Amino acid sequence: MSQTQAITEHVTWFEDTCSVYVVTHGDGSLLLDCGTVLQSSNLAAAQLPPPELVLLTHFHRDQCGGGSYWQQQGAELTIPFAERRFLEETDLLKAAYDIYDNYTAYFPGRGPMHDMVAARYAHDYSRIDWHDLTFEVVPLPGHTFGSVGYLFEVDGQRLLACGDLMSGPGRLYEYFWAQWRYMDFQGHVHLLESLRRIADLGIDLILPGHGRPFAPTSEAIERLQRPLEELYELFFDRPYEYYRPKFRELTPHVFEVNTTANTYIVRDDLGHALLIDCGYADNAPIAANPHRFIDNLTPYLETELGIHTVDWFLPSHYHDDHLAGLPALQIRYATRLAASPELKDILENPQNYDMPCAMPHGVKVDRVIQRDEPFHWRGIDFWMEQQPGQTWYHHLIRFEVDNHRFLCIGDNVSGLCFQERRDFIHSFIPKNRTPVSSYPDMPRQILDYQPDIILTGHGGAVPFERDQVERWQTWMGRWQSLLTDIIDQPHPNYGMDPHWVEFYPYKVRIRPGDTIIFTVRITNHDADQREGILRFRSVDGVLIEPEEARVHVQANRRAHCKVKVRFPHRFATHALPVVVDVTWNGQHLGPIAEAVAYW
Repeated sequence: MSQTQAITEHVTWFEDTCSVYVVTHGDGSLLLDCGTVLQSSNLAAAQLPPPELVLLTHFHRDQCGGGSYWQQQGAELTIPFAERRFLEETDLLKAAYDIYDNYTAYFPGRGPMHDMVAARYAHDYSRIDWHDLTFEVVPLPGHTFGSVGYLFEVDGQRLLACGDLMSGPGRLYEYFWAQWRYMDFQGHVHLLESLRRIADLGIDLILPGHGRPFAPTSEAIERLQRPLEELYELFFDRPYEYYRPKFRELTPHVFEVNTTANTYIVRDDLGHALLIDCGYADNAPIAANPHRFIDNLTPYLETELGIHTVDWFLPSHYHDDHLAGLPALQIRYATRLAASPELKDILENPQNYDMPCAMPHGVKVDRVIQRDEPFHWRGIDFWMEQQPGQTWYHHLIRFEVDNHRFLCIGDNVSGLCFQERRDFIHSFIPKNRTPVSSYPDMPRQILDYQPDIILTGHGGAVPFERDQVERWQTWMGRWQSLLTDIIDQPHPNYGMDPHWVEFYPYKVRIRPGDTIIFTVRITNHDADQREGILRFRSVDGVLIEPEEARVHVQANRRAHCKVKVRFPHRFATHALPVVVDVTWNGQHLGPIAEAVAYW
């Protein structure tokens, strides 16, 4: 162990393979990052008590390599939620890392040597209480996509452990981590945005992940911002513009925001609001997987629109680019979520589905709205019902305010319509499970309601034009006809629905000897009742009950079959798939659906 220095009465800096900070309280301490060398004897030599909690800023081994040791010593581990896989499943990631398809720069091999077990996660904007101290989790992407900082007050000072965002005034410890993908400036942009963020936090002292603590004067931060801004301008031949939301007034009480998937705000005259969707509010969204919402929206709601609370959130569908901002709204305003019964489970338990664009964690549905049931909010009635569109798990939301009829159609139309200034076309993604039979329904629903304004997911609010929607109806009819003609199935939906037979849950983490009850869901797309024979199998050592089942499924309905799977106490693989071999209406289709258990 190299140098040690008391920063304040209750904060001590240790120089390890990174800078480790020990915060003390009575007979216990807390570590901000833990390096690889630091041990209990080093703390005892400095007359510091053993740690009760370790807070990690990111997954790099020089920062967290000692985490397993401190867990063995009885400390609890807190890891950034956005990087949980790189810490909890480092073994799997290392084994699966493909050096011949290496166009990302996340470097999963640079994580810890062994899987870590988190006692809790550091969710963005959440607070971690420890004795009488509170640590606010500040998202600071840039060095990695999931980096966080910890903001806290002790000994009369406001401190920020910033990980590897900065190493000193105007300095970075390493830059190569910031290019997250090949020929990409996403991490670079987030370095700039994170530097702007910490400049507004009123910090007295920065605790860097490498280097000595320093005062974050405006000059100290700008000395790093200026060259990063110039590098961006040299590459793109234009100055960097920091993100700021733009509010477009549709009517006095309805606004559109320029988030990645458009956010729509309905407000009253007393500072309350209801949001329909809330996309990534960012210049360089950390979307898909890993997913991360950086809250550049709510600080402006009150200053721009006079909104001091967001009561409710209505999602057009379950995709992360439309749902991303909900957790931040829930932390800030205790915002409640409403949904149809058909979307409730995928919103609360996305981990059980093999569906694209899912949120990385479930969100509790506070109110289920039945079909044809009005949802009353501050004198406005909303109707929200499941209607297949870009995905099976999709809402249509309609309401009237300021003498205008609004219809939110989510992503039923493609964003290409607006980029290329063409007529409406379908946002076509078969893995989203959009039945061919539903295609004509989308324009028909608009024509039936005849809104004044259509709220689209990626083209903003557009006026309803009957001729345009009728042209789309013709387009959708032709689209449906072409797919119906070329798909060699009794019904074209079998060739468009990858999950007409599916396991629920789809993917589960197990321990040796576990027993899991799966439900197999079978959708009959035909106009007549059909019979299915299901035969289950897995790898050696896995016991399945029953091994075979016979189901009868009514026309255009879904049937369910439960299967109990007992996994062995000893196995050699990381994954133990369970498949179902299907014979459908007398035709043997083979093992067309699977569940994945993994260890």
